[in-house]
Amino acid sequence: MSSREIKSEVIRLVNTVDADRMEDLLSTIRAFTDQQDIDTDIDHNSPELLKELNQSLQQAKAGQLISNGDVLKEVKRVLRAKVDFSGKG
Repeated sequence: MSSREIKSEVIRLVNTVDADRMEDLLSTIRAFTDQQDIDTDIDHNSPELLKELNQSLQQAKAGQLISNGDVLKEVKRVLRAKVDFSGKG
């Protein structure tokens, strides 16, 4: 699909959203675009990131793991907070 076709499909889908859900959609799109900006700002070779990755590997080797369920709960909590914050701006 070309970029133009994708944009047309997004617009088509937006037009199918119920009016009472438009504010939710706007908050979601804002959170998505905010995340896009964050992704481009990451220095994948920074000493801090490499330190954190090595620490994570050591924790995994030691059996200090977090369940997928706990990770998903935390992600939902953070995203909900981000969406709530975006909606107030």
